[in-house]
Amino acid sequence: MDEKDKKEIEEIFKYHVDVLIEDSKHRMGILSESFQHKLDIVVEGHQVLNGKMDRLQEGQTELTNRVDKLELSSLRLEQGQEKLELRQEKLEQGQAKLEERQGNLEKRQGNMEKRQGGLEGEVEKLRVELSAKIDSVGADLAAHRADTESHRGAYRVKEGQD
Repeated sequence: MDEKDKKEIEEIFKYHVDVLIEDSKHRMGILSESFQHKLDIVVEGHQVLNGKMDRLQEGQTELTNRVDKLELSSLRLEQGQEKLELRQEKLEQGQAKLEERQGNLEKRQGNMEKRQGGLEGEVEKLRVELSAKIDSVGADLAAHRADTESHRGAYRVKEGQD
């Protein structure tokens, strides 16, 4: 091997090294682009996830607001129910008093009906007695008139001043 062969080998070696370097650079470029593309996809995925997380947080906030409103409505309903229960208790107490009064009125009515029955009996008895007395007075009057008419000349009843 002489100098010329060495140079030739060296040039061949340099050529192949240059080709290998160019090929490596080309492959590194492809790998770099591939890695960059995949990195872009990962970044885009993270952006999409961030957007979804933001929407989830907004939805959660909205749900929390709705739950708060429902709890407030529930509290108001419970307060209203308590008021209604108090009113119902008062109405039931009032109804009990009315029922008691009605019972008293029914007792009074029963007593009044008994008294009325007794009074009706007494009135009937008085009517019979008065009827008998009126009949007696009428008979006495008829007898007196008959007696007066039979003594016409001796007794005269004058009406007026003549």
